[in-house]
Amino acid sequence: MASKLNVGVIGVGILGEQYVKFFREHPATQLRGVADIRADVAARVGAGANVPAYSDCRDMLKAEAFDLVVVATPDPAHRDPALAALAAGVPNLILEKPLATTVADALAICDAVAQHKARAFVNFANRAAPLDLASRYVIQGGLLGPVVYGEARLDDNIIVPTGLWGERSRAWAAGSSTAHFLLSHVVDLLRWYFAPAEVTEVYAISQRQALGFTPDLYDAFLTFDTGLKVRVKAEWIKHIDELVEFYLCFSGRAGSLIYNKRGGFGTAPGWRANVAETTTAEQLVAHQDALLAQGVKVAALLHRPSPVAGLLSAGGDKVQPSLEFRGDPTAGLLPLVGHFINAILEGTLTPTSWRDRGPLPTHLDGLKQTQVVAAIIESAETGRVVSLD
Repeated sequence: MASKLNVGVIGVGILGEQYVKFFREHPATQLRGVADIRADVAARVGAGANVPAYSDCRDMLKAEAFDLVVVATPDPAHRDPALAALAAGVPNLILEKPLATTVADALAICDAVAQHKARAFVNFANRAAPLDLASRYVIQGGLLGPVVYGEARLDDNIIVPTGLWGERSRAWAAGSSTAHFLLSHVVDLLRWYFAPAEVTEVYAISQRQALGFTPDLYDAFLTFDTGLKVRVKAEWIKHIDELVEFYLCFSGRAGSLIYNKRGGFGTAPGWRANVAETTTAEQLVAHQDALLAQGVKVAALLHRPSPVAGLLSAGGDKVQPSLEFRGDPTAGLLPLVGHFINAILEGTLTPTSWRDRGPLPTHLDGLKQTQVVAAIIESAETGRVVSLD
């Protein structure tokens, strides 16, 4: 392998352009080409990056020997460029989430990765967000006790399906859905938070009353093999000031986690883990230090909750140990990519920059996520509970 990884980017839309900028600036990579079926867009981005531009990714793959190729095409269009890159001998892929919008496409990509003995990563970007790392730490460490129920809602402004991609927005959204575009994030986070637990059953509903060209929303219950049940919901018909609202909450037998990831109207972003009451002050500070070692700065708190609603009060004498962050530690859209590069260079799914966080997400995680989302869609269409093997 060369001293720098030779990189190509297929699909240079909103995210693809960010990849181009990232690889031009990263000291271990050298951008060698871009491709997009929109020849004018490819030419513009290529000229700006001073690299060759192609309207057919196969021409780009013939012209250059790449160490790494990124597939950042629209959601339903990952299979063909991924297979083309693998057939051309590219040893490493990064694919935007979701891996695919059908199980058949996801399996085809996974089979090709195995056949060519390549390595493929999926950019589930939320895994690298500081408070998501904290959420996984708290859950994996048993600080809430066994988690028995959760809810997650990830909603978009209606401008996303109707205008985010300009004139092609409706066509783009019609090829995807909130299940693929939004719940792919949620499903992967849940699998990562609660690993090695897996979803075994799905029941979901959807509707098409506002947009028509794509489902307005999906609302689903996921049952895990541990007995955990999580309600997940995503819509993109909200007329709101924000672009995104994202809220998660998990209830354990000994504590609760509340995470306003992207606060909506009147809601401040922040994160609070009310951990088991048996946690000592020394243990609480030790957890604070352990998270700080992973780059996550949270406060250790001991306080006396006094819940009040109108004339009703449920105050008590118990001291509640908690970990807390107030604010919005935005991580961006490509925080995992640097770790992917380190993984390639070190030949491991757990590079030194990603220690104590589990393996980085690969095509196999993408397949699992696609299977769960496909089950959500099937359940919504049939009105039946769908079981996953």
